Amino acid sequence: MTEMETPAPPRWDGQRLIFELNMDDGTLVRCAISRLALLGVSGGGSFHGTDLMTRFAEARPRIEAAAHAKLRERSSPPLGILHIWEDDILDPTPGASPRAMQASMRRG
Repeated sequence: MTEMETPAPPRWDGQRLIFELNMDDGTLVRCAISRLALLGVSGGGSFHGTDLMTRFAEARPRIEAAAHAKLRERSSPPLGILHIWEDDILDPTPGASPRAMQASMRRG
């Protein structure tokens, strides 16, 4: 049995919020969501100070569900960072996870 790696805390790099997604096999996939996408997913408004991390924490289950859905659609893991866009969460593809689909339906 392999011990799962612990994801690093999310961090803001000045343009996007970078986070790690723990996969079922114990590997980590680096992911990112832009400020604009996070703003759209979390209901609009503006960010001030710690709002960025608070909004990410609140939306993280939906963001991670969209990331998992994108990874299932791929034939191989991403070579770099997997970018999560607003449409990945608010307008998921038909093959997306039920959780991502529910997040989309609640918004509309």
